[in-house]
Amino acid sequence: MKPQKLFYILLTLWMFVDLLQAIFTPVHADEAYYALYGKFLDWGYYDHPPMVALLTALSSLFFKGTLAIRFMTVLLHGATVLLLGMSMQEKLTSNRAVITFFAIAASIPIFIIYGFITTPDAPLLFFTALFFLLYKQYLKGPSWKLAIFLAITIAAMLYSKYMAVLVVFFVILSDLRLLKDPKIIFTGFLALILFIPHILWQISHDFPSLQYHLMQRNTSFKFQYVLEFLPLQLLVFNPLCFILAILFCWKNRNTRDKFLRASGFTVIGFITFFWIMTFKGHAEPHWTMAATAPMIFILFDNLSDQKWVKLVHFAFIPLTAILLFLRLFAPLLGDEDYEILEGCPFLYDSIGNYNDHSPVLFASSFQLPSVYWFHTGYETTALSSVYNRRTQFDIWQFDRKYQGKTVCVLEMPRYIVPYPKEKTSVVRDCSNRAYTLLKIDHFQGANRIDVDVDEYHSRNDSLLLKLTLHNTYDQPFVFEHPELPVTLFVAYKLDNGTRAIACPVPADIVIPAGESISISTEAPYIPNAPFVICLDNLVNRSVNSKPIKPESND
Repeated sequence: MKPQKLFYILLTLWMFVDLLQAIFTPVHADEAYYALYGKFLDWGYYDHPPMVALLTALSSLFFKGTLAIRFMTVLLHGATVLLLGMSMQEKLTSNRAVITFFAIAASIPIFIIYGFITTPDAPLLFFTALFFLLYKQYLKGPSWKLAIFLAITIAAMLYSKYMAVLVVFFVILSDLRLLKDPKIIFTGFLALILFIPHILWQISHDFPSLQYHLMQRNTSFKFQYVLEFLPLQLLVFNPLCFILAILFCWKNRNTRDKFLRASGFTVIGFITFFWIMTFKGHAEPHWTMAATAPMIFILFDNLSDQKWVKLVHFAFIPLTAILLFLRLFAPLLGDEDYEILEGCPFLYDSIGNYNDHSPVLFASSFQLPSVYWFHTGYETTALSSVYNRRTQFDIWQFDRKYQGKTVCVLEMPRYIVPYPKEKTSVVRDCSNRAYTLLKIDHFQGANRIDVDVDEYHSRNDSLLLKLTLHNTYDQPFVFEHPELPVTLFVAYKLDNGTRAIACPVPADIVIPAGESISISTEAPYIPNAPFVICLDNLVNRSVNSKPIKPESND
């Protein structure tokens, strides 16, 4: 059999396995969230650039169920494997080399997972592989045509995930003479121009993604983050691949092959960069995923030599078989996020029996409403609070349409609220987790009340505040609401969590629709602790002001 024919046979089998797993593996909660992206296409989203939304939108055109989220991911991953093979084409001259290539690729857990799971990492993998293929061709013969294709690919990488900028950075770092190449300079400017629609989206929405990734995701330093990083990298890349790749990168550190040098710089660069990031806070293991393609190049270039045949036969091929078995049956072992969906028929049928399919709002979770929408097809929303982060639901602001209407709120309470028994029901998922379902005849949300802290200062252990409350709703906002009375809080962010303290305000406050009022209040002062103003309407404690970081002399 010719090597090329064997390559396409194995590629077809690869995609077939991906397709089976895409069909039968329960949808992850984050995937349901990205599926909502696809229902509301835009140039950007709170958490990520828009490429993953395009994948789910296209998938939903052809299928329902799990493939409505994953179909394009399966196609894209197959194309990724094809692009990787094309980059190594000059060495795929024998059946042994083809088998070695697939054994290496299939033995990297983080690579095979994104063959059927739809996240922003899936398109990033594809466009990273395309970028390296185009770069290799550019090294052989620079041209303006390739420069344009490189620019389009770089822009597509950035539209997939922001960390794509590191791929470009490490490739340029591997050969600084690229900065003197006018075609490469043109590539950079063109990629930036193509990325302008997303930049304008960020500007118009007050840079939510930058605030989230650079500030809100910051965690306090823990030495365990530094210690666990490399062991976790061993797991996501598998110990054999990871150790060999690092050794080969060191061995070839002085190579004259610019393509392999760029691959090595990218692998070492990603590992080093995110290990350094652990000194600032937690780094997710999969953040190094973009190093997968260059890692495969490094491994295949070295392991395709005759002297490594035994290692491939006695280590990589059995490892590939083990991982194939695990990837097909591991989902059956269960996972908390998978259980969210597995419990849907039970949990959401209970909700339906109680509320007769009136609108359901979810307090303190963006995953549950995403999965609820996916499972039932009923529109819903999340009500963010001071105890969790903002999400795309805060940009969509679906909750506005439910003001004054009958709704049910599914609550995962952070604090105990004495709801009237006749208005509540307890529903449980398949893991027996309990949720309070509260029926409200005239819902009044507080998330869209904007609060400006006009003035603040401390006096005698008290924080004195002058606030302006802006009602952006189309209806009056009433503090003395009969079902959801409102309390104003100052919430301090401390090392051990959030401490919210109620502030005295007149109970009869009414803010007309579209208007503002000014009030003064006070709260116990916690020196140097950042704080926000919150409005609590029993079902959630929303963040209504920008964070204030007082200086020691304030």
